[in-house]
Amino acid sequence: MTLEEFSMKAGVSLVPCDPDWGGRIAYKTDDHPNMTTCGFNTRNAAYKHWLEGTFGKQTAKAVFKLLKK
Repeated sequence: MTLEEFSMKAGVSLVPCDPDWGGRIAYKTDDHPNMTTCGFNTRNAAYKHWLEGTFGKQTAKAVFKLLKK
């Protein structure tokens, strides 16, 4: 499973963002549908930020290792 697949199963969706926010990609989650986090240049950067912001850096590292297997 990839980070993108994991994120999508967890309810993360990517949406377009105005480049004035620092990037052209933003993400939303099913848990907080009225909140959008903007400012990413790549899809992977948005998914990574969501994972670290939701679970913390240590847990995110463990999840990255599991996803690489």
